[in-house]
Amino acid sequence: MKYFLIEADRRISNIPKILSWYEKFDIRNICLKNAHKLPARELLFLESNKETIFTDVMSIPFFLVSARIKQVIQMYDSSIILKELVLLDKTNERAERYFIPIFDELECLHEDSEFNMDRSKIKKIVLSRKAIGESSIFRIADYEKPYVIGNLDIVESILRRNCVGLQLTELEIKD
Repeated sequence: MKYFLIEADRRISNIPKILSWYEKFDIRNICLKNAHKLPARELLFLESNKETIFTDVMSIPFFLVSARIKQVIQMYDSSIILKELVLLDKTNERAERYFIPIFDELECLHEDSEFNMDRSKIKKIVLSRKAIGESSIFRIADYEKPYVIGNLDIVESILRRNCVGLQLTELEIKD
């Protein structure tokens, strides 16, 4: 089975810019152990911009998905916890629903993976087939940056829905 890193497309510059999110969210709570500390639903305000493009995946300030991708995730794993966010641009009277998915975190990096000097970022992801098991979508454990990985089945389902703002990178897998 092939696996892909799922990220927001960095070429899109007019993504929604969330204001004062840090007052309501501690990103350390975006994990299974602390998910109960996050509100089930929250309203966050956006920097006003008529040119904002509401993409289906956002990586900043944390990993967010649109309702369209949420449905795909739930088709493949109904146990994933999803916290709802409403993003509001009051000036331009625009609002969109997003979700913070709380994925299983797997220690799944093969020894051939490459890191920056302090190992806080992964330069080259190489997955361990044994550690992944049958997981369809998950997050790599122990990194603040959300390295979200999906298998070919879930990625194809997402692509069939003509999602906007998605960047996929096929990853190497070793035994």
